Amino acid sequence: MRRLIHLIIVFISIAIYGCGITEHSSKYSFSEGYYSSKLDNTTYKKYYVVTGGDSIKVYPGDINRKVADTVKSLTVLFPPHIRPKDFSNKTFRSHNLDLDVITVLFKYRPAVKDYPSQLNTNFNGAFYAGYRKDSYILSYNNTPLRVANRKITHRAYSIGGFAGLGSTRIDEFVTLHKIDYEYDGVIFTTGIATELALNKINFSILSGLDFLMDRNRDFWVNEKKIWIGIGIGLNLN
Repeated sequence: MRRLIHLIIVFISIAIYGCGITEHSSKYSFSEGYYSSKLDNTTYKKYYVVTGGDSIKVYPGDINRKVADTVKSLTVLFPPHIRPKDFSNKTFRSHNLDLDVITVLFKYRPAVKDYPSQLNTNFNGAFYAGYRKDSYILSYNNTPLRVANRKITHRAYSIGGFAGLGSTRIDEFVTLHKIDYEYDGVIFTTGIATELALNKINFSILSGLDFLMDRNRDFWVNEKKIWIGIGIGLNLN
């Protein structure tokens, strides 16, 4: 149990450190960098984008060579409170490696052997790595005062795998009366996940397996049995 407490402290420390990174992460704000966009209304092309106060500078570029074409640059007017006459909504996309810390809020376990289905809310923390696609939609909202306020909507999804640690209740019932005592067991959890993000909110849909890390693993009804769950994620990169 003491080891699990230490692991929880480490997990929380990493999450707090991740919060500091997240405040400046390009995954949550439309900032300078490489994106793909359909500015010519035909196909998505690579651009290097520099954001500014009233406009966005777009440079055609080669992401592999990391070279931007400054001669053929474009300027997209995007002032805070005035919608340009010929403005149309713009979408910029980016693709990245996604590294997250995930907290599993609950797990649904189907019925196994003589034990009914379960909904577990024990602590579970995991590291996640996957492929992520972010989209930033530039648009305007009209107010009743006939003022157009610019708006940047961030959407993203990610697919990958996770691994981590958690706790679970072990007693006579979940071991089908193979033991006559109860305690909080440490589990290793791993599986696959899909993350969905809207602005700064990250939700995870997970499916995985649990492995009890003590001598009662052979008695535990949920050992190596599939579960599905919901979690929240905190971006680290």
